[in-house]
Amino acid sequence: MYEKYPIVLALAAFIFDSEKRILIVKKSENEQIDPGLWVVPGGKVYPHEPILDALTREVKEEVGLEIASYAWIGEDVFVASNHYFHAQHFRCTTKESEPVILEKKLTEYIWIQGNEVDNYTFPSNLKKRIIELYKNK
Repeated sequence: MYEKYPIVLALAAFIFDSEKRILIVKKSENEQIDPGLWVVPGGKVYPHEPILDALTREVKEEVGLEIASYAWIGEDVFVASNHYFHAQHFRCTTKESEPVILEKKLTEYIWIQGNEVDNYTFPSNLKKRIIELYKNK
């Protein structure tokens, strides 16, 4: 017999700029998932929403940027707040001229190089992916 698991399809956008820096954002302390941690833009995929539409929507909602290019780089499954999350990871670029505009649930942003990863507190799965991305350049 199958057990019932609440599963959330999610995505993460690892956005790089022309200087090969990655955009990270800090979540509010009031967030239910990863409060106060540094993450990359992303979020849930709505039922019946194509995943690439969700990628475009989430990046625009969270940081006000428009995706210029993307490539699927992997996936991750993790548990948070009694839910299983199946996250699709994408390496992205955005239009260079656009400013970052944070949504209310995010408190800060910064563009970092791979050697700066240890200066920030990430969920372990995201930190691992960032390190992998810089190793595979």
